[in-house]
Amino acid sequence: MTITLQRATLGGLRLDRADLHDAVLRVVDLVQSGSGGIVVPSNVATSRYLRTIGLPRLEKEAAFWPIDGVPLTWLLRIAGKGVFPRVAGTDLMNALIAHPSTQDLRIGVIGAASDDAERFYRDHGHPNVRGGDLPVAETGSPLLVDAGDAFLTEFRPHIVFACLGFPKQEYLMLALHERHPDIVFIGAGAAAQINTGRFPRAPRFMRAVGLEWVWRMKQDPSRLVKRSLLQDLPWLVGMVPVAVGERLRRR
Repeated sequence: MTITLQRATLGGLRLDRADLHDAVLRVVDLVQSGSGGIVVPSNVATSRYLRTIGLPRLEKEAAFWPIDGVPLTWLLRIAGKGVFPRVAGTDLMNALIAHPSTQDLRIGVIGAASDDAERFYRDHGHPNVRGGDLPVAETGSPLLVDAGDAFLTEFRPHIVFACLGFPKQEYLMLALHERHPDIVFIGAGAAAQINTGRFPRAPRFMRAVGLEWVWRMKQDPSRLVKRSLLQDLPWLVGMVPVAVGERLRRR
């Protein structure tokens, strides 16, 4: 069954309306079509990067843009574009691996906590999941691409979760998708670390009101404090007039 999703734009950003069930079906559609694709769960950090720095190739090639950031849903409502659910990358990883339609699919996890993810999911009855370790290297490094390519060539997965953080994982997915166009790649950030318990997940009430980023800052302050407070937050405030302007133009 092919699922059709509503796509909205906000300041040039692409965002798809999908709840967790819809997101799982969309990924399965991409696998079954044989065309593969890149899935970009969008949060404030990814959206800020795309709008201020840009990654045109990703914007052209990505097949699915679910929302993994409550503040983006707020901006869409301000813009008059309706209610968009949030699909957390952690939930998408768990739901896809547990879904009945993926039990015969090979699912790879590359990057942070990949070995932990393999053990975790296999212990929970999912032997079709395999982890692929990657070297420590800069964004776009051939070392990352070659290591990822070797894993994909040997394991031949249908779905791959790339757990490196934005934009490193997106550059890697683009490079690997060029070599393996039939695979569905999903940017997953810290999902494997959270799902395996390496990083405890934020309490439910913090996730519901869009404050999970505060919890994550505490876990990784050297990387996230500067990004969240000095880059993401000002960008988010600056997007409010953009959203208001789009709402006014719709009238």
